[in-house]
Amino acid sequence: MNGSKEKVNDWITIFNDHVEYENQSGCVFCPPSCFLDNANEIITSSNLKLNLGSQDLDADANNPSTGGINGKMLKELGCNYVLIGHSERRIHFNEHEDLLLKKLTSAVLNNLKVVYCVGETKDQREQGVATEVIKAQLQALKELPLNLISVAYEPIWSIGKGITPSLDSIQEMHQFIKDELKSILNTEESIAVSYGGSVTADNAAPIALLNSVDGLLIGGASLDPESFSKVVNNITIQD
Repeated sequence: MNGSKEKVNDWITIFNDHVEYENQSGCVFCPPSCFLDNANEIITSSNLKLNLGSQDLDADANNPSTGGINGKMLKELGCNYVLIGHSERRIHFNEHEDLLLKKLTSAVLNNLKVVYCVGETKDQREQGVATEVIKAQLQALKELPLNLISVAYEPIWSIGKGITPSLDSIQEMHQFIKDELKSILNTEESIAVSYGGSVTADNAAPIALLNSVDGLLIGGASLDPESFSKVVNNITIQD
């Protein structure tokens, strides 16, 4: 999400008033980094069942660059999760796998649970190389501990466009990612793979019910906490 300190406070309060906690298995809230401390104070003092996550972290585990926040700082701010490789970071900040690997290392050194984002552009999809692109992106996870890794598939061409892949396409890509992760990480364990890309109140439940989808990474549809709580409630009711 984005916005102001007041907006973050209101979001937590309204979401807490409307979500059915007894039905939901886990929700991670990722406000802007400047509001993490405030969000953690509200969540902790009110004993809310929200996990706190960061939208990014600095690549240097020990000496963050000016303005950067590393894994140690995020832990002190109350974070247990961090997004790495989000499509907007890849596109607008030209973040590549070498840099992302450093961020991943910084995260796991501080016991942060990683949500590692992968996805293809429209051109890559039309050229028929989406799986090759994602396979290359997943290589950054090769040496990381299984218990701190999850993946979010976000087809870049669908984000904010109101366009989503077909359910069959999502199922197929998620299964491909799961199979690749088993090969890359040399494990038979199934790594959680969430879907993100123009998720709405209307399509969230059908996507979440796919057997290869383990969660949802929700952007624009999460900005209204009351509407977002309905999405969460609808998903968990149908699980």
